[in-house]
Amino acid sequence: MTLNTVFIEDALVTMSRMKKEVDLVLTSPPYNSSRPSASDKHNRRYDVYKDSKSDTEYIKWTIKLFKAYHRILKANGVVLYNLSYSSDNPALIHLVVADIIRNTPFTVADTIVWKKPKAMPNNKSANRLTRITETVYVFCRKKELKTFKTNKKVVSLDKRTGQHNYENLFNFIEAPNNDYSNQLNKATFSSELAMKLLDIYAPGPFSVVFDSFMGMGTTAKAALRKNLHFIGSEISAQQVEQFEIYKEGLPNAEKRRYKIEKILNSLELDKVVQNKGATEKLTI
Repeated sequence: MTLNTVFIEDALVTMSRMKKEVDLVLTSPPYNSSRPSASDKHNRRYDVYKDSKSDTEYIKWTIKLFKAYHRILKANGVVLYNLSYSSDNPALIHLVVADIIRNTPFTVADTIVWKKPKAMPNNKSANRLTRITETVYVFCRKKELKTFKTNKKVVSLDKRTGQHNYENLFNFIEAPNNDYSNQLNKATFSSELAMKLLDIYAPGPFSVVFDSFMGMGTTAKAALRKNLHFIGSEISAQQVEQFEIYKEGLPNAEKRRYKIEKILNSLELDKVVQNKGATEKLTI
């Protein structure tokens, strides 16, 4: 699979060509929060995707996604899944998570609260609260609940027991709503949120992160800034075009630095493979 590429196609199509190729998934799917009759631009959240499936359709579609994530995700990787709900159907999010646990190899390892500086839109209901937070669900495989990867640092060692004591990483992140407002996608998260999540869960430099709903390229931008590789899917050609314009606008010095580091990392990987091969020959 070609790295650092956003494919203009359905995510399930992209993932059908992949197998155990990514270190983590970071994505924000459509929330299924548009009203079924919302055909006008004011209510539509995306330029192409129609965000108004039935609950049953939406849950079945989500299960297909997670079964595909299982196929493409390396051992001990995680799926960081930013999901929210509509005032019309607040129960759906809970039904979705329950079905993921019931019908796929994944379970919830953590939940992270994303606190935004602005609550949009304000809830005009007489009894509903205005939401200023969203949830990022951290999914891992059930069999990897005790081994999935995070970047918690060891801060001390118990001399008596030899047990490591790790730093506190809190399940609360403050980050902007998005990078900028646009008409093609009204449901983007911010690259600051993405970078903070990658700091916690990306195993190391040049890890591969996959975003099944790349949108305007937020996850890819965060990956580039963190010296990570990305693969993405997006059905909107216009949104992918906007990201490509952004990528072409990167300073030449930054592009050169990224290419040099990519080459150096490839050489290191080749050494690891060669050493592994030599070791295997010695043990035969």
